[in-house]
Amino acid sequence: MGADTTYTITVTRANSYGSSVGTMTVTATDVAPAQTNLTAWTKALDFSGSSEHGVQVTNNSIATPLNMGGVNTQVSAPTTSGNTSADASARAWATGIVFKYDGNNSNQHIWNLGEGAGSTDDNIYLRLDASGYLYFGWGRQGDLNECRFIYLGTNVNTNHWHGIYIAHNGTRLSGANATATNLADAFDIRWFTTNYTGGVFGSSMDNKSTVANWTAGSTGGRMDRQFTGNFTVGGRGSNRNFHGKVASMIVTTLRTNVAMPTDAEITEMMTDPIGWLNDYKVGNTFRYASNANETTFAMNNFNSANATQVWLMGDGTSDSYANGMRNEVLPTDQNYTKLQLNSMVSNDIETVNINGLT
Repeated sequence: MGADTTYTITVTRANSYGSSVGTMTVTATDVAPAQTNLTAWTKALDFSGSSEHGVQVTNNSIATPLNMGGVNTQVSAPTTSGNTSADASARAWATGIVFKYDGNNSNQHIWNLGEGAGSTDDNIYLRLDASGYLYFGWGRQGDLNECRFIYLGTNVNTNHWHGIYIAHNGTRLSGANATATNLADAFDIRWFTTNYTGGVFGSSMDNKSTVANWTAGSTGGRMDRQFTGNFTVGGRGSNRNFHGKVASMIVTTLRTNVAMPTDAEITEMMTDPIGWLNDYKVGNTFRYASNANETTFAMNNFNSANATQVWLMGDGTSDSYANGMRNEVLPTDQNYTKLQLNSMVSNDIETVNINGLT
Protein backbone atom coordinates (compact mmCIF):
# COMPACT_ATOMS: atom_id res chain seq x y z
CA MET A 1 0.00 0.00 0.00
CA GLY A 2 1.32 3.47 -0.87
CA ALA A 3 2.30 5.92 1.85
CA ASP A 4 0.15 8.95 2.72
CA THR A 5 1.53 12.36 1.71
CA THR A 6 1.07 15.55 3.79
CA TYR A 7 1.10 18.96 2.09
CA THR A 8 1.52 22.35 3.86
CA ILE A 9 0.39 25.42 1.90
CA THR A 10 0.98 29.00 3.08
CA VAL A 11 -1.29 31.69 1.60
CA THR A 12 -0.33 35.37 1.95
CA ARG A 13 -3.01 38.08 1.64
CA ALA A 14 -1.90 41.51 0.36
CA ASN A 15 -3.67 44.91 0.45
CA SER A 16 -4.03 47.22 -2.56
CA TYR A 17 -0.56 48.66 -1.91
CA GLY A 18 1.07 45.21 -2.08
CA SER A 19 1.76 45.02 1.63
CA SER A 20 1.12 41.81 3.51
CA VAL A 21 -1.80 41.93 5.89
CA GLY A 22 -1.78 38.30 7.03
CA THR A 23 -0.96 34.71 6.21
CA MET A 24 -2.86 31.44 6.53
CA THR A 25 -1.33 27.98 6.59
CA VAL A 26 -3.35 24.97 5.46
CA THR A 27 -2.19 21.38 6.03
CA ALA A 28 -3.83 18.51 4.14
CA THR A 29 -3.14 14.83 3.92
CA ASP A 30 -3.44 13.08 0.58
CA VAL A 31 -4.33 9.51 1.46
CA ALA A 32 -3.01 6.99 -1.06
CA PRO A 33 -5.75 4.70 -2.35
CA ALA A 34 -5.76 1.29 -0.75
CA GLN A 35 -4.76 -1.58 -2.98
CA THR A 36 -7.83 -3.65 -3.78
CA ASN A 37 -5.96 -6.73 -4.95
CA LEU A 38 -6.85 -10.02 -3.28
CA THR A 39 -3.31 -11.17 -4.12
CA ALA A 40 -0.75 -10.12 -1.51
CA TRP A 41 2.35 -9.71 -3.74
CA THR A 42 4.75 -9.87 -0.80
CA LYS A 43 6.88 -12.89 -1.79
CA ALA A 44 8.95 -14.09 -4.71
CA LEU A 45 11.35 -16.89 -5.55
CA ASP A 46 14.93 -15.74 -6.08
CA PHE A 47 16.89 -17.57 -8.78
CA SER A 48 20.63 -17.10 -9.07
CA GLY A 49 21.51 -19.28 -12.02
CA SER A 50 23.41 -22.56 -11.56
CA SER A 51 20.77 -25.31 -11.80
CA GLU A 52 18.15 -23.60 -9.63
CA HIS A 53 14.62 -24.01 -10.92
CA GLY A 54 11.10 -24.99 -9.98
CA VAL A 55 9.55 -27.97 -11.75
CA GLN A 56 5.95 -29.16 -11.88
CA VAL A 57 5.97 -32.58 -10.24
CA THR A 58 4.26 -34.35 -13.15
CA ASN A 59 4.39 -33.98 -16.92
CA ASN A 60 1.21 -36.00 -17.33
CA SER A 61 -0.93 -34.35 -19.99
CA ILE A 62 -3.97 -34.34 -17.69
CA ALA A 63 -2.26 -31.65 -15.62
CA THR A 64 -0.01 -29.84 -18.10
CA PRO A 65 -1.93 -27.39 -20.32
CA LEU A 66 1.13 -26.44 -22.38
CA ASN A 67 1.78 -29.95 -23.69
CA MET A 68 -1.65 -29.71 -25.31
CA GLY A 69 -2.77 -33.24 -24.55
CA GLY A 70 0.15 -34.76 -26.41
CA VAL A 71 -1.48 -33.84 -29.74
CA ASN A 72 0.97 -34.04 -32.66
CA THR A 73 -0.99 -32.70 -35.59
CA GLN A 74 -1.59 -29.49 -37.48
CA VAL A 75 -4.54 -27.46 -36.15
CA SER A 76 -6.53 -25.06 -38.30
CA ALA A 77 -6.74 -21.35 -37.52
CA PRO A 78 -9.90 -19.91 -35.94
CA THR A 79 -12.94 -19.62 -38.21
CA THR A 80 -13.91 -16.41 -36.40
CA SER A 81 -11.36 -13.63 -35.99
CA GLY A 82 -10.45 -13.07 -32.35
CA ASN A 83 -11.54 -16.55 -31.28
CA THR A 84 -9.66 -19.67 -30.35
CA SER A 85 -9.53 -22.40 -32.97
CA ALA A 86 -12.68 -24.46 -33.55
CA ASP A 87 -10.61 -27.48 -34.61
CA ALA A 88 -11.35 -30.63 -32.58
CA SER A 89 -7.61 -30.96 -31.89
CA ALA A 90 -7.20 -27.38 -30.66
CA ARG A 91 -5.73 -27.05 -27.16
CA ALA A 92 -5.48 -23.29 -26.67
CA TRP A 93 -3.81 -21.88 -23.54
CA ALA A 94 -2.65 -18.72 -21.76
CA THR A 95 0.24 -17.96 -19.41
CA GLY A 96 1.29 -15.05 -17.22
CA ILE A 97 4.45 -14.42 -15.22
CA VAL A 98 5.63 -11.51 -13.03
CA PHE A 99 9.40 -11.27 -12.63
CA LYS A 100 12.42 -9.04 -12.04
CA TYR A 101 15.82 -9.87 -13.52
CA ASP A 102 19.26 -8.94 -12.26
CA GLY A 103 21.00 -7.97 -15.52
CA ASN A 104 23.07 -11.13 -15.95
CA ASN A 105 24.20 -11.25 -19.58
CA SER A 106 23.43 -14.87 -20.41
CA ASN A 107 20.84 -16.85 -22.33
CA GLN A 108 18.15 -17.57 -19.73
CA HIS A 109 14.78 -19.33 -19.89
CA ILE A 110 12.34 -17.67 -17.50
CA TRP A 111 9.84 -20.50 -18.02
CA ASN A 112 9.91 -23.56 -20.23
CA LEU A 113 7.74 -26.50 -21.26
CA GLY A 114 9.62 -29.22 -23.04
CA GLU A 115 12.25 -31.82 -23.44
CA GLY A 116 15.58 -30.10 -22.87
CA ALA A 117 18.78 -29.13 -24.64
CA GLY A 118 19.13 -31.82 -27.30
CA SER A 119 19.01 -31.04 -31.02
CA THR A 120 15.71 -32.96 -31.38
CA ASP A 121 14.18 -31.66 -28.14
CA ASP A 122 11.08 -29.48 -28.55
CA ASN A 123 10.35 -26.64 -26.15
CA ILE A 124 7.89 -23.79 -25.65
CA TYR A 125 9.42 -20.97 -23.62
CA LEU A 126 9.99 -17.38 -22.58
CA ARG A 127 13.68 -16.51 -22.68
CA LEU A 128 15.99 -13.55 -22.17
CA ASP A 129 19.14 -13.39 -24.29
CA ALA A 130 22.54 -12.07 -23.29
CA SER A 131 21.81 -8.66 -24.85
CA GLY A 132 18.59 -8.14 -22.89
CA TYR A 133 15.96 -9.08 -25.51
CA LEU A 134 12.90 -11.10 -24.55
CA TYR A 135 11.78 -13.92 -26.85
CA PHE A 136 8.82 -16.25 -26.94
CA GLY A 137 9.78 -19.49 -28.69
CA TRP A 138 8.27 -22.73 -30.00
CA GLY A 139 10.22 -25.59 -31.56
CA ARG A 140 13.67 -27.11 -31.64
CA GLN A 141 17.18 -26.19 -32.67
CA GLY A 142 17.24 -25.51 -36.41
CA ASP A 143 13.44 -25.70 -36.71
CA LEU A 144 12.25 -22.88 -34.52
CA ASN A 145 9.74 -20.06 -34.32
CA GLU A 146 10.74 -17.12 -32.12
CA CYS A 147 9.14 -13.74 -31.51
CA ARG A 148 11.61 -11.07 -30.30
CA PHE A 149 9.25 -8.60 -28.71
CA ILE A 150 10.84 -6.46 -25.98
CA TYR A 151 14.29 -5.03 -25.31
CA LEU A 152 14.86 -4.86 -21.57
CA GLY A 153 18.56 -4.06 -21.79
CA THR A 154 21.26 -5.15 -19.36
CA ASN A 155 21.82 -3.43 -16.02
CA VAL A 156 19.18 -0.87 -17.05
CA ASN A 157 15.77 -2.18 -16.02
CA THR A 158 16.97 -4.36 -13.16
CA ASN A 159 15.03 -2.35 -10.56
CA HIS A 160 11.75 -2.89 -12.39
CA TRP A 161 9.23 -5.72 -12.27
CA HIS A 162 7.86 -7.05 -15.53
CA GLY A 163 4.81 -9.12 -16.37
CA ILE A 164 4.53 -11.12 -19.58
CA TYR A 165 1.22 -12.57 -20.75
CA ILE A 166 1.32 -15.05 -23.65
CA ALA A 167 -1.78 -16.74 -25.07
CA HIS A 168 -2.07 -19.23 -27.94
CA ASN A 169 -5.31 -19.57 -29.90
CA GLY A 170 -4.69 -23.25 -30.68
CA THR A 171 -3.43 -22.92 -34.26
CA ARG A 172 -0.59 -25.31 -35.13
CA LEU A 173 1.14 -24.73 -38.43
CA SER A 174 3.30 -26.72 -40.81
CA GLY A 175 6.80 -25.39 -41.37
CA ALA A 176 5.79 -23.99 -44.75
CA ASN A 177 2.84 -22.15 -43.21
CA ALA A 178 4.70 -20.87 -40.15
CA THR A 179 5.15 -17.42 -41.66
CA ALA A 180 5.48 -14.25 -39.62
CA THR A 181 1.93 -13.29 -40.56
CA ASN A 182 0.38 -16.61 -39.53
CA LEU A 183 2.41 -16.80 -36.32
CA ALA A 184 1.44 -13.25 -35.36
CA ASP A 185 -2.22 -14.24 -35.72
CA ALA A 186 -1.81 -17.33 -33.52
CA PHE A 187 -0.56 -15.57 -30.37
CA ASP A 188 -1.36 -12.67 -28.06
CA ILE A 189 1.64 -11.26 -26.13
CA ARG A 190 1.34 -8.41 -23.62
CA TRP A 191 3.92 -6.61 -21.50
CA PHE A 192 3.30 -5.15 -18.04
CA THR A 193 6.00 -3.28 -16.14
CA THR A 194 6.80 -0.92 -13.29
CA ASN A 195 8.75 0.99 -15.95
CA TYR A 196 5.41 2.24 -17.29
CA THR A 197 3.29 5.22 -16.16
CA GLY A 198 5.79 6.59 -13.68
CA GLY A 199 7.04 3.41 -12.10
CA VAL A 200 3.75 1.86 -10.95
CA PHE A 201 3.00 -1.63 -12.30
CA GLY A 202 0.87 -1.01 -15.37
CA SER A 203 0.33 -2.39 -18.82
CA SER A 204 1.43 -1.93 -22.37
CA MET A 205 -1.75 -3.38 -23.79
CA ASP A 206 -0.80 -3.47 -27.45
CA ASN A 207 -0.27 -7.00 -28.71
CA LYS A 208 3.46 -7.66 -29.18
CA SER A 209 2.79 -10.67 -31.42
CA THR A 210 3.30 -8.69 -34.61
CA VAL A 211 4.73 -9.56 -38.02
CA ALA A 212 7.73 -7.30 -37.36
CA ASN A 213 8.52 -8.97 -34.02
CA TRP A 214 8.29 -12.48 -35.48
CA THR A 215 10.49 -11.37 -38.37
CA ALA A 216 13.04 -10.09 -35.82
CA GLY A 217 13.21 -13.62 -34.38
CA SER A 218 12.82 -16.69 -36.58
CA THR A 219 10.01 -18.44 -38.43
CA GLY A 220 9.33 -21.59 -40.45
CA GLY A 221 9.44 -24.10 -37.60
CA ARG A 222 6.97 -27.01 -37.52
CA MET A 223 4.32 -26.72 -34.81
CA ASP A 224 2.82 -30.19 -35.19
CA ARG A 225 5.25 -32.23 -33.11
CA GLN A 226 4.26 -33.76 -29.80
CA PHE A 227 5.51 -32.07 -26.62
CA THR A 228 6.64 -34.12 -23.65
CA GLY A 229 9.07 -33.15 -20.93
CA ASN A 230 8.47 -30.97 -17.88
CA PHE A 231 7.19 -27.50 -17.13
CA THR A 232 9.84 -25.47 -15.31
CA VAL A 233 10.16 -21.95 -13.91
CA GLY A 234 13.62 -20.42 -13.59
CA GLY A 235 15.31 -22.33 -16.38
CA ARG A 236 15.05 -24.94 -19.11
CA GLY A 237 15.21 -27.76 -16.62
CA SER A 238 18.66 -27.54 -15.09
CA ASN A 239 20.24 -25.37 -17.80
CA ARG A 240 19.81 -21.85 -19.22
CA ASN A 241 18.81 -20.87 -15.71
CA PHE A 242 17.28 -17.54 -14.81
CA HIS A 243 18.97 -14.84 -12.73
CA GLY A 244 16.26 -12.87 -10.96
CA LYS A 245 13.02 -13.09 -9.00
CA VAL A 246 9.64 -14.57 -9.94
CA ALA A 247 6.56 -13.45 -7.99
CA SER A 248 3.87 -15.41 -9.84
CA MET A 249 3.30 -17.89 -12.65
CA ILE A 250 -0.06 -18.80 -14.19
CA VAL A 251 -0.86 -21.45 -16.78
CA THR A 252 -4.43 -22.10 -17.92
CA THR A 253 -6.40 -23.77 -20.67
CA LEU A 254 -8.62 -21.80 -23.03
CA ARG A 255 -11.82 -23.22 -24.43
CA THR A 256 -12.37 -24.17 -28.07
CA ASN A 257 -14.06 -21.72 -30.47
CA VAL A 258 -14.64 -18.90 -27.99
CA ALA A 259 -13.36 -15.33 -27.81
CA MET A 260 -9.79 -14.91 -26.61
CA PRO A 261 -9.43 -13.22 -23.19
CA THR A 262 -10.34 -9.52 -23.13
CA ASP A 263 -8.02 -6.70 -22.06
CA ALA A 264 -9.90 -6.56 -18.74
CA GLU A 265 -9.37 -10.26 -18.07
CA ILE A 266 -5.72 -10.12 -19.08
CA THR A 267 -5.12 -7.18 -16.75
CA GLU A 268 -6.74 -8.89 -13.76
CA MET A 269 -4.96 -12.16 -14.48
CA MET A 270 -1.61 -10.33 -14.40
CA THR A 271 -2.25 -7.92 -11.53
CA ASP A 272 -4.53 -9.95 -9.23
CA PRO A 273 -4.46 -13.72 -9.86
CA ILE A 274 -6.75 -14.47 -6.88
CA GLY A 275 -9.27 -11.90 -8.06
CA TRP A 276 -9.01 -13.36 -11.57
CA LEU A 277 -9.85 -16.83 -10.28
CA ASN A 278 -12.91 -15.46 -8.51
CA ASP A 279 -14.12 -13.28 -11.37
CA TYR A 280 -13.29 -15.30 -14.47
CA LYS A 281 -12.91 -18.93 -13.42
CA VAL A 282 -15.09 -19.99 -10.48
CA GLY A 283 -18.53 -21.09 -11.64
CA ASN A 284 -17.68 -20.73 -15.33
CA THR A 285 -17.08 -23.37 -17.98
CA PHE A 286 -13.48 -24.43 -18.56
CA ARG A 287 -11.65 -26.93 -20.77
CA TYR A 288 -9.76 -29.91 -19.39
CA ALA A 289 -5.97 -29.84 -19.84
CA SER A 290 -5.69 -32.98 -21.96
CA ASN A 291 -8.76 -32.82 -24.22
CA ALA A 292 -11.65 -30.69 -25.43
CA ASN A 293 -14.09 -31.77 -22.71
CA GLU A 294 -15.60 -29.03 -20.57
CA THR A 295 -17.15 -28.69 -17.13
CA THR A 296 -17.66 -26.06 -14.40
CA PHE A 297 -14.65 -24.59 -12.60
CA ALA A 298 -14.44 -24.82 -8.82
CA MET A 299 -11.75 -24.16 -6.23
CA ASN A 300 -10.26 -27.18 -4.45
CA ASN A 301 -11.29 -29.32 -7.40
CA PHE A 302 -8.91 -31.81 -9.06
CA ASN A 303 -9.87 -31.22 -12.70
CA SER A 304 -9.99 -27.45 -12.26
CA ALA A 305 -6.51 -27.44 -10.72
CA ASN A 306 -5.11 -29.57 -13.52
CA ALA A 307 -6.44 -27.08 -16.07
CA THR A 308 -5.33 -23.91 -14.23
CA GLN A 309 -2.17 -23.50 -12.18
CA VAL A 310 -1.65 -20.36 -10.08
CA TRP A 311 1.70 -20.32 -8.28
CA LEU A 312 2.23 -17.28 -6.02
CA MET A 313 5.82 -18.10 -5.07
CA GLY A 314 5.52 -17.85 -1.30
CA ASP A 315 2.21 -16.02 -0.98
CA GLY A 316 0.16 -19.14 -1.66
CA THR A 317 -2.01 -20.78 1.00
CA SER A 318 0.33 -23.75 1.56
CA ASP A 319 3.60 -22.43 0.10
CA SER A 320 6.83 -23.15 1.95
CA TYR A 321 10.28 -24.45 1.19
CA ALA A 322 9.27 -27.88 2.45
CA ASN A 323 5.89 -27.90 0.70
CA GLY A 324 7.07 -26.36 -2.54
CA MET A 325 4.98 -23.79 -4.36
CA ARG A 326 1.40 -25.07 -4.34
CA ASN A 327 -1.26 -24.41 -6.94
CA GLU A 328 -3.69 -21.97 -5.34
CA VAL A 329 -6.61 -23.72 -7.05
CA LEU A 330 -5.91 -26.89 -5.02
CA PRO A 331 -3.21 -26.20 -2.41
CA THR A 332 -3.38 -29.71 -0.94
CA ASP A 333 -2.24 -31.32 -4.21
CA GLN A 334 1.29 -32.72 -4.03
CA ASN A 335 1.29 -35.12 -6.99
CA TYR A 336 0.22 -33.14 -10.05
CA THR A 337 0.48 -29.36 -9.87
CA LYS A 338 2.95 -28.67 -7.05
CA LEU A 339 6.04 -26.73 -8.15
CA GLN A 340 9.02 -28.51 -6.59
CA LEU A 341 12.13 -26.46 -5.82
CA ASN A 342 15.35 -27.97 -7.16
CA SER A 343 18.87 -26.90 -6.08
CA MET A 344 17.36 -24.09 -4.01
CA VAL A 345 17.38 -23.16 -0.31
CA SER A 346 14.74 -21.81 2.06
CA ASN A 347 16.14 -18.26 1.82
CA ASP A 348 15.27 -18.24 -1.87
CA ILE A 349 11.70 -17.40 -0.83
CA GLU A 350 12.15 -13.65 -0.34
CA THR A 351 10.02 -10.72 0.79
CA VAL A 352 9.38 -8.18 -1.99
CA ASN A 353 7.47 -4.98 -2.65
CA ILE A 354 6.09 -4.42 -6.14
CA ASN A 355 5.02 -0.82 -6.69
CA GLY A 356 1.38 -0.78 -7.71
CA LEU A 357 0.70 -4.37 -6.64
CA THR A 358 1.93 -4.93 -3.09
